[in-house]
Amino acid sequence: MSTLAKSHGIRLGNLEKNVIQLMWEGDKPPGTPILIWDGICRNYGITFSACPKKDQTKERSKEHQYQCVLTRLIKVRIIKPEMIPTTSKDQNLRPNPRGHGYLYYSLTAFGRLIAEELQQPDPKAVLFLKELADLKKTLDQLRALGHIQVTADQILDVLWQQLSSQNFAGRDEFDRYWNGTKLGIMLRHCGMVKHARVGKGDRRRKYFLG
Repeated sequence: MSTLAKSHGIRLGNLEKNVIQLMWEGDKPPGTPILIWDGICRNYGITFSACPKKDQTKERSKEHQYQCVLTRLIKVRIIKPEMIPTTSKDQNLRPNPRGHGYLYYSLTAFGRLIAEELQQPDPKAVLFLKELADLKKTLDQLRALGHIQVTADQILDVLWQQLSSQNFAGRDEFDRYWNGTKLGIMLRHCGMVKHARVGKGDRRRKYFLG
């Protein structure tokens, strides 16, 4: 999510981000009018056949979704329509859904700031990838020590040794952050879905390192 958009009360979904990305790619030099429907149809698979358009429900639905996206992005001042004179022949070659009156759009100055921000890596995704790499390194260390199966406590002990100097005031804070739920989710992302109870009457889980 763009923090700039969020600060203005704007929530951007995936379709909005798709259009902003296409606008950004064509915004050279800044303010260039962009034939956005060409990009939308080409990149996101809106392809009408020779059959009557009214019978192509799936394509019409996708087209309508992007019509709504363009309307919303205009409303929140991220893009604006551009009036570019074109010949009737030229218009026939360019997708322009009926009822949507503009062929060209450009990024506003505000929209350009949003687009620039969306090019930056998502901090949450960056953190997730780092934590996943730390956990994989921990599992590799346990394998190197000859372990075939390990408990969550064993995994966390080695992980703590790796991360004790990184942003944790102490082991208690580390354990609160790397709780059982988080560890279980991250282990699944590592492909460690095979586990069992430690033993009868012991509800702790052991994970197989195979």
